[in-house]
Amino acid sequence: MIRTSLLLSSTLVLLSGCASIPEPLRGDFPTSTPAQADGNSQAVRWGGRVIDVLPESGQTCLEVLGMPLDASARPLDLDADIGRFRACKSGFLDPAVFISGREVTITGRVDGEVTRQIGDYSYRMPKVSVDALLLWPERPEIEQIRIHSDPFFGPWWGPAPVVMYPWPLARPHERR
Repeated sequence: MIRTSLLLSSTLVLLSGCASIPEPLRGDFPTSTPAQADGNSQAVRWGGRVIDVLPESGQTCLEVLGMPLDASARPLDLDADIGRFRACKSGFLDPAVFISGREVTITGRVDGEVTRQIGDYSYRMPKVSVDALLLWPERPEIEQIRIHSDPFFGPWWGPAPVVMYPWPLARPHERR
């Protein structure tokens, strides 16, 4: 009995560490990207970095640079661009919270297209009516610290190897 409960509790602890999609973002969605959207009312789960916040009467729209999502539906920290989209949610989203560069993931339905002038280029992007919106916490910056061992007291003949340790940077919180 003790062995069974110990096995069950250790299994639960191990499984709880696995990546999972947050509850509001769960569901089956097609693998289309903003660049592939055709303007029909398909259900989508897209994510990326906030470019601009556009408060309007009754709703707030976020202009987002689309990025591929990982297994937990968080945007990957890559330079991959899958197209821009405009995500509109009823109510007010504070531009001081949804600042440029923050990562978001949304679920909703494509609700037509909008055109925005970017420099001299007229850019068409899909407009999404948002059902669920998740603002991800900022990623900590990681710095590699190099530690050199004493060359005369290593476990092998010759100098000891250089060891790299990832270490979070202790910088004051800065807004982008």
